[in-house]
Amino acid sequence: MNTAYGPVISLFLLCAAAPAQPRPVDPVLAPSPAPEVPIAASAPGPVVSGGRLAALDVSESARLARLRPSDPASYLELGEELLATPDSPERVDMTRQLLVRALEYGRTRPEHRRTAASAAIALASMSKREGDRLWLRSIAAILEPSSTEFAPARRAMELESQAAANRASLFLTQLRAGAGIEARESLAASGVRQVLERHERELSALGTISVQHLENEARKWPCTDCNSTGIIAPSKGQRGAARLCPVCGGQPGMKLNAADLAAQLRLQRRLMGTVSEPWGSMIATEGAPPARDPDPANVATAFLVDVKLSVWRDDQWSLPDSPAPVP
Repeated sequence: MNTAYGPVISLFLLCAAAPAQPRPVDPVLAPSPAPEVPIAASAPGPVVSGGRLAALDVSESARLARLRPSDPASYLELGEELLATPDSPERVDMTRQLLVRALEYGRTRPEHRRTAASAAIALASMSKREGDRLWLRSIAAILEPSSTEFAPARRAMELESQAAANRASLFLTQLRAGAGIEARESLAASGVRQVLERHERELSALGTISVQHLENEARKWPCTDCNSTGIIAPSKGQRGAARLCPVCGGQPGMKLNAADLAAQLRLQRRLMGTVSEPWGSMIATEGAPPARDPDPANVATAFLVDVKLSVWRDDQWSLPDSPAPVP
């Protein structure tokens, strides 16, 4: 062995025998922890914290414990009160649970079908998808077919003249076309504002457009540069090509995204429609795929609510004849 390499070999063996020191990890390059899986929004039971339902106050909890399926209206009343103050996901979930039970316990008993219809309308107001709202409103109309309160299409046609409904539909078309003068005249016509206010929630996909907003929009048109033609023509006696209006960009009128435009077109179709339009046709053309049979018996299943558990006991829904837990 060549003695010239002795020190080098000794140093190598010394380093190999030393315990490995952990290297610092760059926080930028460090792997992120796996995200937690959120609880499904459609879970059948409310979220419970610390053994108690944190969403309700003492009075509401006491009322919840007194609910019995023989009185569906009590479920509805508490559910509607919670619906007015949706302060937390747990509270919203409990509202939905109560309304579904009110509908289920009232739908098979003639004296409580109005309560069941009210619950369906309340559930429709909570739904974010148009198809779900239409399905639930159809169920409400089936539960209470003789009442205008639960048949929206029939109620609207009874309260407003067809002439006013037609003019309201024309107003929306004029506004989107930038015909502000004509749109303002339509809005001032008899009954038109009332029609639009009654359908205000349907003027946009998420209910963000009000009648006042439309009236303010109508004041902006016609375009000050092109009179809402979309183009600027050369002055008389001058040569040159027409050009797009620099103010409205060649597209005068109220600007809507695709979802809001679809909502307005659906509303216009209803305003121009007939009273006798069947629910199936309405749902099929309102973009609610797939069209579901509006059977009140299917609501609890759709919302994943076990309606056999009708009594609130020990922070959970229970069978009415369940024995008390052993302490």
